[in-house]
Amino acid sequence: IKKGTFDEYEKKIKKKQDVRMVREKALEIILDNLEEDEIIVSTTGKTSREIFEIRDKKKQSHEKDFLTVGSMGHCSSIALGIAIARPNRRVICIDGDGSMLMHMGILATIASLKPSNFLHILINNEVHESVGGQETAAKHIDFLKIIKSIGGSGLFKAEDPEKLKRVMVKIKSAKGPSFIEVNVKPGSRVNLGRPSVEPIENKKSFMAYIDK
Repeated sequence: IKKGTFDEYEKKIKKKQDVRMVREKALEIILDNLEEDEIIVSTTGKTSREIFEIRDKKKQSHEKDFLTVGSMGHCSSIALGIAIARPNRRVICIDGDGSMLMHMGILATIASLKPSNFLHILINNEVHESVGGQETAAKHIDFLKIIKSIGGSGLFKAEDPEKLKRVMVKIKSAKGPSFIEVNVKPGSRVNLGRPSVEPIENKKSFMAYIDK
């Protein structure tokens, strides 16, 4: 459907004062605290768009990041597969609450396979940000309790920039699979762009990078 086909929809969600950080700030902190050879697999939508723009702003290469464009819910499965295939490289899966809810069965698979090089980061804003901001069921779920109940280890939570920075330092010595829930507020920049690299090119450069 072409952009502009539908009128703007006025969401009837009651707004309240929200002091949580924005997702883009959280992503900047995460990327700033990764090691040189670590691999990122990010969920579809604005999360991947923001990661792409952060890399551009810092004049960094995009080859380390697989942007799961148009495949909501699948980034954790893709990241798990890469972690198993490349056990000597740490794989960072940057997920969203809508995406995680879509394929929660993978959490049990991750817990059972226990890849020590797997870090799962949930960016939780409790809405489907990329398709209109509709609420998800995330506000009714305790993700940390679920993962702990199926045998997850290295569980952390962050709701502000300083706490996230501390967690990102602490996680470096934690044996995976590890999990961080980062609570952020809904919303993104009005002028947020889209990746200038085609998905096929992203795939090729990423495959070449992880084969190094």
